[in-house]
Amino acid sequence: MIDSVGVISELDAMTAQIPFTFLGTLLGESRAREILAAAGLPDQDKPIGHLDCWQLLRNNIEQTGDERHEIWPGSVPYGSFGLLLAAMRLGHDLGDGLVRMASASRIVWPDLPLAVRRGQDLRLQVPGIGSFPAQRRLYVEMVILVLHTACCWMAGQKLEPRRLIAPRDNAPGNGAAFALLGCPVIRRGSDMELVYPAEAASMRIVADRFDLWPNMLFETYRHITAEPLARVSTADQVLDLLRQAPFDQGTLAGMMGLSVPTLRRRLAEEGHSFRSLLSHVRQQQTLTALKAEVGLEDLAASLGYSEARSLRRATRRWFGAPPSAIRKFKM
Repeated sequence: MIDSVGVISELDAMTAQIPFTFLGTLLGESRAREILAAAGLPDQDKPIGHLDCWQLLRNNIEQTGDERHEIWPGSVPYGSFGLLLAAMRLGHDLGDGLVRMASASRIVWPDLPLAVRRGQDLRLQVPGIGSFPAQRRLYVEMVILVLHTACCWMAGQKLEPRRLIAPRDNAPGNGAAFALLGCPVIRRGSDMELVYPAEAASMRIVADRFDLWPNMLFETYRHITAEPLARVSTADQVLDLLRQAPFDQGTLAGMMGLSVPTLRRRLAEEGHSFRSLLSHVRQQQTLTALKAEVGLEDLAASLGYSEARSLRRATRRWFGAPPSAIRKFKM
């Protein structure tokens, strides 16, 4: 019989919920129903509130003594995540704190190391999860959500990721935890990668009451879930991807988990088309690159043109002047 820590009611929280299939795949259906029953929650395959799900998983960790819910061989003792947070809190800023946490993760989680990249943006990566079994992939989803919560706590404010990159996945319940991030989810590759704006890296770390870190994390999570999520428009998602590379419409639709007709329909409903958005990005990037003296052949290739002549024609059409004239014009 399981003794349960109280589960918080979510009447005042957001409407997005976790399907039972997520918990059933993560912990095993029998175990999931057991902890639901112990908490006095219905187990008839009904969705579970985000706060309830957090508390249920915390209950399970306390009862098993394993922060990874006995999913991996060996165990990570309860409280080990606090060591990662302690390393993070020593950082000079949020970016440095994440780098320190990633280094500590190689000791605490040797088979699930984290990586951090700083540059044009701030990236928190969990490499190579595409080959993991479904149960472990869902665990990594929760890890990403907890790490995002930790970043918000450390920075003392709700952060807004630019996007999440994750492998394609049809495991039951996959992606349910991502709704709280409020950002586009791009399906590609084998890594999971949470991307913040570059300025997030320089945020001061202001977390206090570290001795109460489990409660402080939960309160931060409560704050995140209590705020309504802004819907990211389809056009904004397309623009974000096109700024990374000149994807064709079919590739880009696949990365967004959509068919091409569905992508076209959603863009049309917002008053856009793929061609107009691609043209918008190309115009912006052309102006920036010409001012920076980027070679025309290289620029044409980076924008997806087969030759520089096509870019010259496009530049005349957009701006009424050839590239050479635009280079000379100083803003």
